[in-house]
Amino acid sequence: MANSEYEYVKREFEFDRRLPASNWIVVRIDGCHFHRFSKIHAFEKPNDENALRLMNACATSMLEKFPDIVFAYGVSDEYSFVFREGTEFYQRRESKILSLCVSYFTSMYVMKWKDFFPNKDLKEPPYFDGRVVCYPNMKTIHDYLAWRQVDCHINNHYNTCFWMLVKSGKTEKEAQQTLKGTFSKDKNELLSQQFQVNYEDELAMFRKGSSVYRDKVETKVKTDDYGNPIKRIRLAITVSNLDIIGPEFWEKHQYILREEKCRYEYVKKFDDIRRLPCCNWIVVRISTCQFDQFSLIHSFDKPNDETALSLMNASASFMMEQFPDIIFCYGFSNEYSFVFQENTELYQRNERLLLSSCSSCFTSFYMMKWKEYFPGKELVQPPKFEAEVLCYPKPKIVCDYLSWRQAECHNRNQYNTCFWMLVKSGEDENKANEILKGTLSKDKNELLFQRFQMNYNNEPAMFRKGSCTYRQKVGTFAEVKVSGDVARDGWDVAVSHVDMGPDFWRKHICIFDK
Repeated sequence: MANSEYEYVKREFEFDRRLPASNWIVVRIDGCHFHRFSKIHAFEKPNDENALRLMNACATSMLEKFPDIVFAYGVSDEYSFVFREGTEFYQRRESKILSLCVSYFTSMYVMKWKDFFPNKDLKEPPYFDGRVVCYPNMKTIHDYLAWRQVDCHINNHYNTCFWMLVKSGKTEKEAQQTLKGTFSKDKNELLSQQFQVNYEDELAMFRKGSSVYRDKVETKVKTDDYGNPIKRIRLAITVSNLDIIGPEFWEKHQYILREEKCRYEYVKKFDDIRRLPCCNWIVVRISTCQFDQFSLIHSFDKPNDETALSLMNASASFMMEQFPDIIFCYGFSNEYSFVFQENTELYQRNERLLLSSCSSCFTSFYMMKWKEYFPGKELVQPPKFEAEVLCYPKPKIVCDYLSWRQAECHNRNQYNTCFWMLVKSGEDENKANEILKGTLSKDKNELLFQRFQMNYNNEPAMFRKGSCTYRQKVGTFAEVKVSGDVARDGWDVAVSHVDMGPDFWRKHICIFDK
């Protein structure tokens, strides 16, 4: 971390929320604007089997990636992931767990899209919001899952009837009116009498949702001296579409959850909604998880890969287009900070929804634009981004936060530039670290100049200063109204690589203008 006068913005304003110990953690992911997304991509109604199997494949990947997830349950565009009670995943830090889960799930969704829709291109990036809920015991976890499966049945039963009516010629309003006030038996009669459909014959995946867990399976591990197979019980990730409300499933799989009978609606009270304080500027900072490994696998140039940075900038520009309440972004290397306007009511300032949707949307666009920036490189490993939310009460402190990040950019880049020049000149990495240990900025400048005839200040500004993304005025246009034409300012998203000192903010005073 850069040792600068701006570091107080971290000490005094960043908060590290850890989820309570001895609680089962559930992360529930839900598609953002999936009504529109499913319409744009022509999903079948009431259920698109390929879309559901894609969700299941993403959930399977989640269990493969995160061993502490012991059970997952999904329906439609939603998935719940249950972490084991004693998990210490990211020291139980809520923002890390939530952002990583939605980001990795989104990554896999985009990466696996063509496996399930080979003839359909993604027309817009999918993204998900999420929330974290803690449950104190097995009983409430079991009831939570029962609640979600009951919800699956109720919604699917209604949607099956609704779309059968619409496909038979009724308007959507007429179908809604027909189903108003009906009970389960009424819907079964409607399907049977009008459409000769037995609801119980519908695919179990539609009616009961999908459960993903590690099941005990007998596996051949070797053969003995006589050629007879030697088998062992192993855990294998399984997707099933079974009843998880009743006791049978849990009695058979007691190693996952213990069964206890009780009601399930009360579990909603555990879903504590945290709203960020009003009249504060919200900053969401996103950074790539395990970036050193990711950049090594994809052969990024060292110390800076210009194409990778341009992809990050393009993703930040898209975020500004997607979320009009973002007024400014600053990024370098593998991180980006997004500043929301002071009085934003996006997601009613719900911390979890803000954090998860930003993390997911950024991931989705990064994935979709990869081929545009790296046409000759396959995406070998899906990227995943962690995020955290910060609140600052004054523009001055927001500016100091951004100055702190820019100071960090300078310190990291100057060090990395020296480090990789030394390594490329033949020094091993340990030796390079030893040479740079304890050096100051002027020492690094001298090293670059004397050993490599390099002036650090001639390096591209994007490497030294990072990237600022913001809206700038591009002219005016006439908006036609009944009362006559009204002049409106036109704005466009700009990316620049400049010092964020007082002169910058004086020149761009409109950024913080309410």
